Amino acid sequence: MGHKTHSLMMRKYFESSVCQVDIYWSNQEKELFSRILNKIIGLRIPNKLIQSYNLDFFRVRAQLGYGLLTRRLIERKLKQQKHDQKYNVLYFHTQPLAFLSLDIMRKIPSVISIDMTNIQASEECNNHKYKWTYNPNIFLEKQVFKAASKVFTCTEWARSSVINDYGIHPDKVTAIPYGVDLKLLPFIDRDHKSSQEAYNILFIGGDFKRKGGEDLLDVFLSRFADNSILHVVTLDSIKCNHPNVHIYNDIKAYSDAWHQLYRQADVFVMPTYGDAFGLVFIEAMAFGLPVIASKLIQTTEIVKEGETGFLITPGDRQALGDTLQLLIDNPSLGRQMGKRARQVVEVNFDTHKNFQKIESIFEKLQRNALT
Repeated sequence: MGHKTHSLMMRKYFESSVCQVDIYWSNQEKELFSRILNKIIGLRIPNKLIQSYNLDFFRVRAQLGYGLLTRRLIERKLKQQKHDQKYNVLYFHTQPLAFLSLDIMRKIPSVISIDMTNIQASEECNNHKYKWTYNPNIFLEKQVFKAASKVFTCTEWARSSVINDYGIHPDKVTAIPYGVDLKLLPFIDRDHKSSQEAYNILFIGGDFKRKGGEDLLDVFLSRFADNSILHVVTLDSIKCNHPNVHIYNDIKAYSDAWHQLYRQADVFVMPTYGDAFGLVFIEAMAFGLPVIASKLIQTTEIVKEGETGFLITPGDRQALGDTLQLLIDNPSLGRQMGKRARQVVEVNFDTHKNFQKIESIFEKLQRNALT
């Protein structure tokens, strides 16, 4: 398993399933040899220009490091399995974890779960002249897709890339979006909020600049700081002394403080420059918030323009400010969008329903392996 939030939800689901699934993190039980080798593989050349253009090939080295840790972990677990409880299916979330396990995948039916392909990632590189530095990743990734029995993508956008860019048969690739546990994210009814209360804007993004945090902060300070409050949750150190800007660097997902930020918010805003999948948008929509997001192909699969929120061009601060102004001036519009957003999550992004689809495919592969 790679991404932690998705992995924890998956572990919780399969704890009560008749389908026995053992879940491990890719870096679990690291041995000394793997730790040392992974450290060497992941060394970075101390030059920002080289790093920004991927000329140190850090991406492929890092992904090979993930693959090494996973390979060693799989080998240990296969040796530990009991004769009457052998693994029938291997599941890799995400594709780099399988880079060094192709031979094992050819022996045991395997599923690859991805949020985006390396070809799609190369489109987001700082300079398209250096897209060729992603070629080693793309080559390894294609071998993984070929060896897999099934490929899950969290968007149709990623599914299209696997099929069209890598030549994988459509029947082998299924789009199953990530979801949220609706029991943990209650809808918040804001119909009775007083018009005298300050308007609360919420941003959650670990990489503040890439997620559009600088754009939002600039727009807020120039247009809304006097009568609104901005709450920023990020891993980055942000300096802003305005009394209506609150910055949080230690908020954990699903904590009481995290829930409170969503409960008091009137809108969720993350005008990101690039994202494989916006799980944070789904969380906000589950709480009944309208969303302002970037107009990216993958984002349009989550946020419906004019229905559950608004989509703007990344970096367009004028459009960001105008859209925020529209929602501030029309609070009932935002509340209507928030109600529709919750309905969309219940239909499309319920983690229980989506894990049921994954479980059914596991069971089919298991039956095929036993016959």
